[in-house]
Amino acid sequence: MTNDPARAGAAPPLVEITILGRACLARPDMTLVWVLYDQGYIESSSRFCWNGTCLYCTVHVVMPNSRKVVRAKACEIFPAAGLRVVKLGGEFLLAPRLAS
Repeated sequence: MTNDPARAGAAPPLVEITILGRACLARPDMTLVWVLYDQGYIESSSRFCWNGTCLYCTVHVVMPNSRKVVRAKACEIFPAAGLRVVKLGGEFLLAPRLAS
């Protein structure tokens, strides 16, 4: 903990993750579903529940220091340096700039 008032509310340092082959920076204190939203992989009109009950945010990821692809809910994963999202579920609507 720090006693510096300027740093008391500071966000943690960003980590680099990869989404469908594209590197991006993400806050490690936000779930992956919010990172996908911020990066444009989820539109606000999508049918996500944001709390783990709908299964629409299912993604295939490779965790840091692993080679195995695992299926997970993006609303339950927090970004860590080296995380790779290799496949998105069917509810994701890729914008034309992200589809290529």
